[in-house]
Amino acid sequence: MFRRVRQAWQNRRALQNRGVAVRMNEFYDSLSEQERASVQGVARKYGHTVKPYYERLLRAKDASTSPYYVGLSSDMGSFTYVTKRVVLVADTMLLSDHGVGAVHELGVISGTHMPPGSGVSGDIGSRLIHHSSRYGMVTKDLVALGQWLLDAEPLLRSGLVWYGPVFAQGRQGAVSVTGSRPVGPLPSFSDRSIDFVVEHGRAVDLSRTKPLASRVVRPILEIDLPFINGLSLSDFAQVTREEFDSYSQYRDFMRSRLLELEDALEAVDSQVALERVALSIRDELNSATAEISRAARSGALTRCGAVLGSTSAVLAAVRPEALQGALATSATIAAGATGLWPTIQAFADMKSKRTHGKWHYVWVLQKKATR
Repeated sequence: MFRRVRQAWQNRRALQNRGVAVRMNEFYDSLSEQERASVQGVARKYGHTVKPYYERLLRAKDASTSPYYVGLSSDMGSFTYVTKRVVLVADTMLLSDHGVGAVHELGVISGTHMPPGSGVSGDIGSRLIHHSSRYGMVTKDLVALGQWLLDAEPLLRSGLVWYGPVFAQGRQGAVSVTGSRPVGPLPSFSDRSIDFVVEHGRAVDLSRTKPLASRVVRPILEIDLPFINGLSLSDFAQVTREEFDSYSQYRDFMRSRLLELEDALEAVDSQVALERVALSIRDELNSATAEISRAARSGALTRCGAVLGSTSAVLAAVRPEALQGALATSATIAAGATGLWPTIQAFADMKSKRTHGKWHYVWVLQKKATR
């Protein structure tokens, strides 16, 4: 039975990752050795390559019903820390920095349109207006972004992770038979944060604050998730793709148990029902930790200086209205300016009636330090 459930999840994961993986492979396959030598050039080419199909990738994410496709905004300096931990609980992660920083020009977007009231007779070509505008990508650190894209290549190629740029576009210029207007400069760009992308109950919070127990938040499980520490991001990405079979099996098992949580949360004796699920997850985690520990002591990983580490994790259930409302009221949650849980509590306190409907599940990964 468990094997069938696990296979079903693996098949679903493969389908949802395929679109991202195809685009990411196209990008990396197009990089020449000379282009890889310039990390700034890698970052610029990524933005230029992704721009034409960026909206399609975002729509595919929004349409996905998997609770394990998460979107997360993080400071560029935390990208490595975030990447090493979020892949433990997510099938696919859309990672973006906050959109605060300089606009790095990528190119010019061009098109044509017919002016209003121009009719349909005569020479249509002579009345077409050709317009263009500069566009760019917003980030504080183009060098750090390019290096992350190279180091995390195996993760992006396999569809586990991808980077969502923040694009900016300048004023349109136009050329017609009556004259021209020059293409406008790119705007300055600052103070724009991308919040957690919360669709179908997906969210990940990296914080120093544990979830609050309240009428809208139910902490379910607190565990230490194992991961291989001491590796560079590039080595970690390679190991994650090729050698984390034991953890992948545990993760699939855990997800089959998460399907049972909805009934447990609404049960008459919900605390007992939740504890049964939590115990089965902890038992399976012990086996997975032993397997990963053996892998960390293997020859290849030992030569890389790998050791077994852990990250404290709390799985919490949140009423949808409270979670989405809290995110909507704070544009800087992802930057850690206010914190997810105090914001949820403040929003819930303003609501006079109890919310209903399915629960959202949020993983809280403890952030002790950035490295």
